[in-house]
Amino acid sequence: MSADGSAKTFPCPNCGGELAWDPARQEMHCPYCDSLIPVPSDPGFAPEEQDLMAFLKDHPRSTGYGVTLKQFTCRQCGASVQIPPRERSVVCPFCGSDYVLESGAAQANVLKPESLLPFSVDDKACRTAFKKWIGSGWFHPRDLKKMGKLERIMGLYLPFFTFDAHADSTWTAMAGHAYYVSESFTGRDSNGNAVQRSRQVRRIRWEPASGSRSDNYNDVLVPAVHEDRLDMILKVYPYDLVKLTAYDPRYLAGFGVLNADIPVKLVYHIASNNMAQDQRRLCAESVPGDTYRDLAVNTRFSKQTFKHLLCPVWAGAFRYRKRSYPFVLNGQTGKLYGRKPLSTVKVTLAALVGAALALFLLWLMMRS
Repeated sequence: MSADGSAKTFPCPNCGGELAWDPARQEMHCPYCDSLIPVPSDPGFAPEEQDLMAFLKDHPRSTGYGVTLKQFTCRQCGASVQIPPRERSVVCPFCGSDYVLESGAAQANVLKPESLLPFSVDDKACRTAFKKWIGSGWFHPRDLKKMGKLERIMGLYLPFFTFDAHADSTWTAMAGHAYYVSESFTGRDSNGNAVQRSRQVRRIRWEPASGSRSDNYNDVLVPAVHEDRLDMILKVYPYDLVKLTAYDPRYLAGFGVLNADIPVKLVYHIASNNMAQDQRRLCAESVPGDTYRDLAVNTRFSKQTFKHLLCPVWAGAFRYRKRSYPFVLNGQTGKLYGRKPLSTVKVTLAALVGAALALFLLWLMMRS
């Protein structure tokens, strides 16, 4: 951030060229003179937790990300992305739509993150992973590797929130204790004659039970991303939050940022539901006996805090037979996920082979 609070770029101290973050070298890199400039680090950095209830009561204004970006909103799926100013066209990372950018100022009132995970997978590694992935899998067309043309990839930081909370839960349930009784029945012997036999039958004795428990939740990670885009992002989880570093706009140089689709209050609603479901699971495990029914859990959360952070992802699309297919790659771990076209012939052949095998096994069972 410059002295007047405006966003900025980062000129090379040696030639004046524009620096960008280099994931492979983990330093700022100048593409003109090949200089490498380290980003100042804080070895003792610890992400600051904010009081959630106080924040929701008095939402502070922010001053953007502290780096020059411009706004792009996909007219097809609505994804809102802030990208480097030199970009002239973009493929939407979530629906594969291709748009030429129109001028537009980046949002200045976004909630500034406290920390981030810098990109550690670079453009070259992403392309190598894509090349390997596009040619894998038997159920896909034979010409996919040759015909699937990579249109564009873009490095994006995704908005995440982590939540901490203390949970106090009380529960009631009917606990079921199993026991067995002997039951007589009429059967047939090898000659077909009726005979009296006995067997052990399981019964359940129900009795009321109750209890309580307390648990702490730390760094419950939730992306502030719309459900339509969340599916692909979850496929490249997880991120290693131990490697979080203090937010510095230099890490964003050369990359874009996906704007948060949903506010903090709604993101916390998602996180609290996840924690409440986990509390229900833990309370169910606390019910004595062999089974249970009518479980009722009441959970109260306290000491609720949160952090806002950014996590890296490469988003791209490839074209095959006039159709665009998006994919994403975790910018920290390199895990890739995307949807590829299926070969109708191969899928049909596999289904026929499976059906033939099932009929053959059925025939063997009937003969035995």
